[in-house]
Amino acid sequence: MNTMLLPAEIETKTSVPALRALVAKRLIKEYHYSQNDTAKLIGVTQAAISNYLRGTRGNLTSLGDDERIQDIVGEITTMMIEKHELSDIIAKFNEACSIIRGNRMLCEIHRKLEPSLDVDNCHVCEMDNDAPSNSSQSFDISLK
Repeated sequence: MNTMLLPAEIETKTSVPALRALVAKRLIKEYHYSQNDTAKLIGVTQAAISNYLRGTRGNLTSLGDDERIQDIVGEITTMMIEKHELSDIIAKFNEACSIIRGNRMLCEIHRKLEPSLDVDNCHVCEMDNDAPSNSSQSFDISLK
């Protein structure tokens, strides 16, 4: 049986680190934060920040070219500097991830990782945009 990679798994390994890298680069280049201060603010190690800057981690170059993503990265950076509520910052990261999924920005990566998947006829990530945004149903999920 082939491995079945869910979009969320690909997103966790590509989109999230790439978004963090874009925020880190902005904090360091535009706001002159140190790598240590950037790491503390983002919640990663200084080594991760160093890898982001060298392009050995979080290097999804196509994201940096997308104007919508750049705008959200700018908002996230400002929110972090201004110490907004963590839930608001998480919501902005999630908004960026929704744009990435909904605009099929991960499809080529998925194709490379899972060649048996017919990516051209797969529209799973596009369906995420159709999900109801305010569901009255709640779930109790505990981590053990």
